[in-house]
Amino acid sequence: MGLLSKLLKWRDDRHRLATLRYDLEDVDAAFRTKMQKEKLRRGSDEWQHAYADYDNQRELLDAEIDQIETQNHIRRARAWSVPIPSRPISEDPVYDDKYWIWSRVHGTYYLTDEGKALLRRETYAEIEMRYKPWTTWVAVGISIISLAISIFKP
Repeated sequence: MGLLSKLLKWRDDRHRLATLRYDLEDVDAAFRTKMQKEKLRRGSDEWQHAYADYDNQRELLDAEIDQIETQNHIRRARAWSVPIPSRPISEDPVYDDKYWIWSRVHGTYYLTDEGKALLRRETYAEIEMRYKPWTTWVAVGISIISLAISIFKP
């Protein structure tokens, strides 16, 4: 049942990420439409209010996307024993870390694009390191079996 639950979680996460990305596009389109429809001028009170709503919705969606992606990258890295960069430890949020970014929405750290790339790169290097010797021997075995079949074929 463990494998099935992992597959279902993976499917649900992918669906949620796709939905959130579509929602981001919808929020952008709604903001542009509102600007054109109401002919709001940049700097006016109405424009600032509309932009604050737009920015808030966008931050909420971005934070949820970052949360899911960070969980997925960390889970995959732990499964392959890849070291995860340490999160900043301080009383106040740290905004200049290379691998972690502070989310005001959830009040926690999420991986930056560079942190995600690092974990992805290190995980794939670990996978390749573990499976590359086996793939060579499997290729040799298949070649020997193919040779034996071709020799003994009537």
